[in-house]
Amino acid sequence: MIIAILALAVLILGALQIKDMMQKPDNSLTLYQEIAFADDMEEVEALMLEGYEENFDPEAVEHMMRADRQALGIEQFTLVEFHDRTYLVESSPGTDQLYILNIEEPPEEIRDYFEE
Repeated sequence: MIIAILALAVLILGALQIKDMMQKPDNSLTLYQEIAFADDMEEVEALMLEGYEENFDPEAVEHMMRADRQALGIEQFTLVEFHDRTYLVESSPGTDQLYILNIEEPPEEIRDYFEE
């Protein structure tokens, strides 16, 4: 009986480790944590979407990976673009479900910046 319980415990712990290894960041908070606690630059590069590698900024990543730095805040935004206007939706990072914190129309310069 004890052997069966130990075997079950080992299976559960193994399944949890495999789940953690396979799980990718799904919000801004977990993405920051993946970057900040990465063992090396290649681990962060692996998080880049294929075709966007030219946007990788090693200097920015190195800054976030430094052990002597902590982010003051982590925010999560979505730009919703229409032909005539854009909305900036702020949502809750690190929650199981996204909650809207704020919706506003950003200044024209912000819209122009992201249209480039």
